[in-house]
Amino acid sequence: MIKVARIIIGATLIVLLSACGGGTTGNTSPSPTVEETRPTRTPRPAASNPSPTTNPSPAALPTTASVGASERPPVINTQTDFRGLGNVQVEMNMAGVAREEGKPEEPFNLLIRQIILENGDRSLTIESTSSDSRLVRITNIQIGGETYQYSEEGSQQFCFSMGSMADLFEGSMLTPDQLIGNLESAQLVERGVQVNGFTTDRYTFSVKEQTANYQGEAKGEIWAASNPAIVVRHVGELIGTITGIVEEDGTAPLPGQLGNLRWEYNVTRLAANTTLTLPEACAQQQAASADIPFPPNVSNQVRMGDLISFETTDSPKNVATFYQTEMEAKGWRPGNTSQYDNTYLLTFTKDGREASITISVIDNKTTVIITISSS
Repeated sequence: MIKVARIIIGATLIVLLSACGGGTTGNTSPSPTVEETRPTRTPRPAASNPSPTTNPSPAALPTTASVGASERPPVINTQTDFRGLGNVQVEMNMAGVAREEGKPEEPFNLLIRQIILENGDRSLTIESTSSDSRLVRITNIQIGGETYQYSEEGSQQFCFSMGSMADLFEGSMLTPDQLIGNLESAQLVERGVQVNGFTTDRYTFSVKEQTANYQGEAKGEIWAASNPAIVVRHVGELIGTITGIVEEDGTAPLPGQLGNLRWEYNVTRLAANTTLTLPEACAQQQAASADIPFPPNVSNQVRMGDLISFETTDSPKNVATFYQTEMEAKGWRPGNTSQYDNTYLLTFTKDGREASITISVIDNKTTVIITISSS
């Protein structure tokens, strides 16, 4: 079962990092974003129409619209650029059942949470829980230009960092309109509702689809803000099935079916002093290599536990000279040094640790691999 949980998170990461784009328009089929996902957590029961926590001031109480009034919300596409909105959190929680021919239905729950801060720091977390209550979580986090990926599976934790070379946040977050398509109309219920730090109007919606890939009825509620023009909250339920959706590159349909989906999507304003902190495993890894210098022109930098690797445009000889000088300046004591052609092996010791530095040429690039161990 835990393998299934890993599959959903890995597949969702692929979706998120493939820039799958915005929601659909009109009465088109939902975008292919979830059929690869198969988490294993039994979904928590949810109310048919969950309501947000509201706290309107006496001067701005909600206004009830005319019963039966139909009005298109100011914005219905949840594919939004949140930059410029200050500190915000975007969260999508989805539950349902996964079906595959010849196998029993399997309940799942998937949570995706993104935090975007005004200072440029951000995080993206995808998690699921297996039927044996073992948590599987992957978090991409960027702090001060350094990007980390942290994963948990039960009690196991792992972290690796990639410097500033990679953007693990490229792509789209799974959103309601990717499940049910874009809405043509909705029922206005009330105006001026304070939700998640925004002033919104509340709408209800109901849409039926009968296509080759999508059969069922979706209904729920939307809280939409006009300034800024974003969907703040979107809750709903699809009674039916999404199946056989073709991937964007036109390849074969994805296997299995997803049915009876429930979702809750929220955009929430965060306090101005909100900061991100590294998971303990990442913080320990960062501290362990804090006294390792790096030459200029470094690219493709990766840190995994006690191993650091990167490429540089400098020659192997210049990189070796750099480390012979800079490691001593950082308090490291030089050990053995060897050279064969364009390959160098340098060792250093400090405070019960040993750093082994291998410098070589791979595919016409100077590649450096550093391992740190207890001496």
